[in-house]
Amino acid sequence: MNMGLISNDQRLIDEIINVVYMKPLDWIVASEAEDFANKAKGISLSHVIISDRELDYSHLEVYLEDLQQQNTELRIMVMLSNYHDALINDKYVKMCKLMRLDYIQPGRSTAVIADDIRAWVDGAGGDQANTQPRGKLLTFVGSTPNIGTTLASFGVAYSLALETSKKVGYLCLNLKSSKLHRYLGREEHVFTLDGLRAELKAQSLTPDRLLQVCDKPKGGHGLHVLYGNMLREQAEFFSPSEIVHLLRVARRSFDICIIEVNAYWDNAATVCGLLEADSRIVATTADIAHFQEDFSRWIKQVGSVFGLQADSFELLAVQTDWHAKHSEFTIKDIRKETQLHLIGQVSKHADALSRCNQGKLLDLLASGHPMLEEVGAVSCKFIDYYKWPRKVSLRQATWLQKMITGRRAAT
Repeated sequence: MNMGLISNDQRLIDEIINVVYMKPLDWIVASEAEDFANKAKGISLSHVIISDRELDYSHLEVYLEDLQQQNTELRIMVMLSNYHDALINDKYVKMCKLMRLDYIQPGRSTAVIADDIRAWVDGAGGDQANTQPRGKLLTFVGSTPNIGTTLASFGVAYSLALETSKKVGYLCLNLKSSKLHRYLGREEHVFTLDGLRAELKAQSLTPDRLLQVCDKPKGGHGLHVLYGNMLREQAEFFSPSEIVHLLRVARRSFDICIIEVNAYWDNAATVCGLLEADSRIVATTADIAHFQEDFSRWIKQVGSVFGLQADSFELLAVQTDWHAKHSEFTIKDIRKETQLHLIGQVSKHADALSRCNQGKLLDLLASGHPMLEEVGAVSCKFIDYYKWPRKVSLRQATWLQKMITGRRAAT
């Protein structure tokens, strides 16, 4: 196959070309679009990879349209960079989607980009491959650790499994303080994320294997759960390429996959989990240090380094108090400070801590508990947004409903 590559980053060029591909490839490499056109004249290309740093937006759009018109079978991938303003990055992403092009999102390391391109060329699909079945990833991150992000995210996953007919997964990618197994009373003999290290490193994880190692808690309505890393001292050893590989397999394994990541952006899981997400949800409390200081330092400041705009996040308020004093901050204050769309809130429940410590988290999601109604309201918004089908209600009709139905039939 003849491959085209337009980039002036020599290190990136070396990484891409020297990756081991399934088939032998002939590369045509150029640092400028015009030079590439001259080199590729008369050669039938199967794939072209182009960096968005080589042309400005308007010229890149025209150039890509010309490539598509010249060869309708040509597969094109655009490598997006974080050298632009965040608003411009969104513009590039929208262009790629409208033109049905594959693309690599900003913030990727050279090694991850090379792995992504290898998978794309070999047929495993790229970041936005149109031919592969793709589930949705919804990533939850806390503005601050230990504020109830796990309870909220798991509650939404549980509600989605309860309400939709889709296959729902929950991956705990909190590499440093995973406690979900404890909250569910599954402290012994459970498979955890660190058990997949070899397969992630070899990029050999399959959907069947992922489904096999996931737990299906009793009473979880078919929810598949992968518990988090237990080897905290090895949290930094998970590489971006390993996490991205896991997330791609998760897309092929589940129709909906809820991801929970650590509040600190100092590990591959948090960064990649947010970059890969279809929806990003940040949980915060009415503590001003959380929704002002931590939100600003992590979501706004660090997020922008990876090309993530703060307004690409949805806001979930947790540990809220319906009877807050006048001197305390409210939901209105949080929304005003963050300028985010409020997707829902989860109140401070007096029995939450004791239930979790007893391994009875599912009791908080039992019918009649107010927490189920709160997380259900959040999941319904996602169901409506993504147009996921709901389960057919199997509840028996009441005597009043039967009587009304009978009268209608008689008339």
